[in-house]
This record gives sequence, C-alpha cells and structure tokens, in this order.
Amino acid sequence: MLDEELRKGAKPLYELPARVLAGRGITGDALTGVGLMVGVLCLGAISLGLNAAALALWLLNRLVDGLDGAVARLRGETSEFGAFFDIVADFFVYGGFLVALAIQHPGSRLALVVLFLAYYLNGTAFLALSGILEKLKRERLTERGLHFRRSLTEGFETILAGILFLVFPGHVSPIAWIFAAMVFVSVAQRVLDGRRILGDG
Repeated sequence: MLDEELRKGAKPLYELPARVLAGRGITGDALTGVGLMVGVLCLGAISLGLNAAALALWLLNRLVDGLDGAVARLRGETSEFGAFFDIVADFFVYGGFLVALAIQHPGSRLALVVLFLAYYLNGTAFLALSGILEKLKRERLTERGLHFRRSLTEGFETILAGILFLVFPGHVSPIAWIFAAMVFVSVAQRVLDGRRILGDG
C-alpha cells in the first residue's frame, strides 16, 4: 500500500551504495542472486528457531532486493530476465518464510497454510494482470520491470509481517490470520482492478 512512497523516499539512501556497487562491476542480477542466498540463510535460521539471526537476515535480504534494481538502472542493464529473476527470488523467499515458520511453529500451521493460499492467489492475480497489461502494451505506473498496481498488501506490509512473526513468536497464528485477511483483500482489489482495466463486464 505504501511501496511507491517508500521507494521514492528511500531512493536517495540507495543512491550511494548503488553507485559504489555499480562502479565495482557488480550487476543487478548478481545482487539478486546474493539476496536469494541471504534469503535461504534466513529460512534456515527460522526453521532452527534462531529468530534474532533470522530477523537480521530478513532485513538484509529486503535491503539487497531494493539495491539490485537501482544498480541495474545505473549500469544501464535493466532486462526482462532481471525482472523475472527478481520476482522469482521474492516469491521463493516469501513462500519459504511461511514454510520455515510452519517448521518452527507446528501449532500454527493452519493459519500459515491459509496465509500461503492468500499469497498464492495474490501472486497469481498480480502476475496474470501484469502479463496481460504487458501484452496490451499498457504504460507501466512504476519504473520496475513489471506492471505493479496498488493493493492493501505489498512489499512493505510483507516486510512488516515478517518482522512481527520473528519478534513475537508467541503470536504467529493471530498475525498470520490477520495478514491473510489483508492479503485476501488485496486479491479482491486486483481482480476488480483487472475487470475495470480490461473492460470485461
């Protein structure tokens, strides 16, 4: 919901490290790969109940995720593969985060499975609409590689949910139920958005 405002606000903060990395020959795709490896370490830490380490790795993963696109743009190397790799890495970490939580908190598995379903539907609606809009050559609303349209839960809210899961391990189930409800609202928003834009009905 707040992604674009936060991205614009954080852009000056990303500029210096992005310039340093780009100047040293590091590519956006390489950073995406590093972020994915950090994400895998985060999932392992969650599975083992090492929440403090997992929290640090989660925030580092999200920081690198914000840097890869900035570096690619500075190097003039933005590509369709870069956008593809980035979203696959994001979805792997997001889904894996819930699986790792389910390993750590077996009593919360129902809530986490429902949240996983919400993620699945939201990701499907997002990618399907983005693909169709790309096919129709509609103008992108952001500088990112896919058609991102507003919804209640976006990247910032997912980061916040991850933080809450790790800081309040005794409340995983209620956090998951509440966030699942929010993500289902996002699914409905995307479906209605698609119907309005594509004019089917």
